[in-house]
Amino acid sequence: MGTSSKAVPTLKEYSRKRRFGTTPEPEPNRSASLAVVPSPIHAGRFCVQEHHASHLHYDLRLEIAGVLKSWAVPKGPSLDPEVRRLAMATEDHPLEYLTFEGKIPEGNYGAGEVIVWDMGEYEPVGDTPPLRQWEQGHLKFRLHGEKLHGEFALAHLPARPLKTVEPAPQPRDNQWLLIKKHDEAGRFGDSADQHPGSVIKPSEPPPRSKLRLITKPASMAEPPSAPMLATLGAKLFSDPDWLFEVKWDGIRAFARLRRGKVALTSRTGRDVSAQYPELTRFPATIDAVLDGEIVALDAEGRSSFHRLQQRMNLSGRTAIARAAMQVPVVFYAFDLLTLRGRDLTCLPLAERKSQLAALPWSEPWRYSDHIVGDGVGLFDLARQRGLEGIVAKRAESAYQPGRSRDWIKFKTAQRQEAVIVGYTDPLGERSTFGALLLAVFNPASRQFEYIGRVGTGFDARTRADILRRLRRVPRPSATVPGRFHAVAPELVAEIKFAEWTAAGRLRAPVFLGLRTDKPPRECVREVAGA
Repeated sequence: MGTSSKAVPTLKEYSRKRRFGTTPEPEPNRSASLAVVPSPIHAGRFCVQEHHASHLHYDLRLEIAGVLKSWAVPKGPSLDPEVRRLAMATEDHPLEYLTFEGKIPEGNYGAGEVIVWDMGEYEPVGDTPPLRQWEQGHLKFRLHGEKLHGEFALAHLPARPLKTVEPAPQPRDNQWLLIKKHDEAGRFGDSADQHPGSVIKPSEPPPRSKLRLITKPASMAEPPSAPMLATLGAKLFSDPDWLFEVKWDGIRAFARLRRGKVALTSRTGRDVSAQYPELTRFPATIDAVLDGEIVALDAEGRSSFHRLQQRMNLSGRTAIARAAMQVPVVFYAFDLLTLRGRDLTCLPLAERKSQLAALPWSEPWRYSDHIVGDGVGLFDLARQRGLEGIVAKRAESAYQPGRSRDWIKFKTAQRQEAVIVGYTDPLGERSTFGALLLAVFNPASRQFEYIGRVGTGFDARTRADILRRLRRVPRPSATVPGRFHAVAPELVAEIKFAEWTAAGRLRAPVFLGLRTDKPPRECVREVAGA
């Protein structure tokens, strides 16, 4: 890539391919009004256009050296750090193309419908300017869009046949890979078709300073692509600028309210509405999106993850209805993301909770209250009552998807979500398995690391159910000590334990239940650091 001639941007190829009397696409000489406004924070703008031409594809465009450097991404960008998308370099586009939407008529180059699928600003990673990175064939940048966030890389592929990427009709010298880096914006299993629609109206071309503001109305009634998550706290505190809530021992879920009807979505994006029929109606005919926890309560009114296990992973209406009668659930709502078509995520938490508290609450829907300032007092009460813990939340914080230090969790007992990577043969009178072998994912090495085994906390029914599930999981080779039956890292367990040993193992672990609301690669070692 690195010849000096390539550093000079040109729009001749763009103009050569188009007849501007017959296509609504912008001519290059109209770029000046957008080109002269500098960005106070980020290096440049970007957009991703969904292009329904002869084949559906997505066009990624980065503002570099006065033009939009462009790549056609056949399968679209992804927030999944395990996915590498083929990206074919195309001709430079003028800056007005940043907001172009419309239909390119038949007989024209690229005929078909174009929408702005995402748009925002980007910042380069490292000290090398974006143009120089492009010349060197390796661009690293951080996106701040409506749909795409976090760090990405574009890597130019050598001009030789490659069996690891999709075949492409263009010369292989044009091939790049679009890679999502491991960070808090990563979302395993993500794909472009999970985020449909335009983020702007084509009649509203924005100045740079307003670029982010126009992206909100297109998704006002939808929650973020991922929930806001708390960081494990190292030292308990009290502070009048913080709100303190009970940490519910259940399953995290978004509740989308549409005229009183409810759709429940787990933190992995799975629709779990059918699992909890008592939560399919809200007591008022309002439109809103709530963030909260699906909880099963014990006889003393405490949330019990072990009790909730009886409601999870059921199939069939009869079995689900019977379980709903025996172990009813409630939904504790602790955040309000949209209300009557308004996006509230940019408002301070204290204001969001004030509006949330004003909703008409009745069983099985409950408002998750808080206290202001006294974190130490609430934690002591939670410990006395045998609760899981508390969550501290900065009162002025906005709602941001991903792990945040504006939310800090404190647990009354140590707990860890771990992936089951194998099991041992039973001993004595047991007829199912002896212990489960556990691991956590290390984002740095991108490997699962063994953290020990758990052999307590099961009853006979739970053991039989787990063994039945394990036998359906593929059995690859695995690097785990001892004699065992290895399984692919697919099932996630919740574990209570005393402490981490010096060797990085769980001391005195106790099995609490299986989790279906968390992907295996999100099970990382939790170490207090806030």
